[in-house]
Amino acid sequence: MKIPQQPGRLFLWRGAALVISPGIDSSLHTHFALQLSYGLERPFRARLNTEHDWTASRSASFAPHDAHQIDSDGGMLAHLFLEMPEAVKLNGTDLQAEFGTQPEFQALVTSLLDNRHQSLDMAGALRIRQTWQACALPQSLSSNSLDSRILCALDAIAASHGADCSGQSLARRVHLSESRFTHLFRLQTGMSLSRYLLWSRMVEAVAAVAQGNNMTAAAHASGFADLAHMSRTFRSMMGVAPSELHRMAIAFKQDVI
Repeated sequence: MKIPQQPGRLFLWRGAALVISPGIDSSLHTHFALQLSYGLERPFRARLNTEHDWTASRSASFAPHDAHQIDSDGGMLAHLFLEMPEAVKLNGTDLQAEFGTQPEFQALVTSLLDNRHQSLDMAGALRIRQTWQACALPQSLSSNSLDSRILCALDAIAASHGADCSGQSLARRVHLSESRFTHLFRLQTGMSLSRYLLWSRMVEAVAAVAQGNNMTAAAHASGFADLAHMSRTFRSMMGVAPSELHRMAIAFKQDVI
C-alpha cells in the first residue's frame, strides 16, 4: 500500500519516543534506547556493522549499544525507542523480529498507514506505543526489577531537565559511595553514567526543539557545552544530523512514563 510522502512526526515522552517518517538512511550509530523498527510500506535493509552483510527486514529490534545502520530507500518507517535497561539483558538485536507478524501489531500498521497519526494526538500515540511494546517485549519485563536506588537516580536525572547530575550528587542521594554507585549503575543499566547522561541530554534537547527553541538554545537548555557538542552527540546516537528535527512535527509530553 503506497502512502504519500509527508513530513516526519515525532512523539516524545519521558523514556520513550515514537517516530513515523519517510526513511532517512542512517550512518552507523549506537544509543542507549532499545529501538524497534518497522517498514510501513516495504522492507528496509539493516546491518550491525560494516563487516556484516545487509539484511532485508520488515521488523527489527536493535538492542542498546549495538551499532547499526538502516537503508530504507525512502520508504516510510516507524521506530519506537524505549529506555528499558532491564529489557536489554533479555532481548538482543534481532533483524527479523517477530512482533511485526502479530495481529495486534498489524492493527497498529493499519492505523499508521491510514494517517490517523496526522493529528498528533498524544493519547493515540501512547496507545500505539503501549501495544507495540506489549507485542515486542515479554510481559514480565518491568522497571520494578531494577534496584530501588538506581530507580531513584533515574528519576533524579529525568527531573533535572538536562542540568548536570554528577556521580557524586547522585550517590549521595541514594546513600552510596560514588564508586559503589557508578559500579551499580553500570551493572543495572549496562552502561556508564556518563553515557546515560548524554542520552538524557539529547532527549531534553529534542524536547526543547519541540517547545519552539532553536538548536543553539536547545543545546544550552539541555546541558550541552554548545551546539557542536549536541550535534556530534545526536549524530553519533541517531545516525542523522539534528537538523532533521526541523523537518518533523514534534509532540512532547514529559509526565507520561
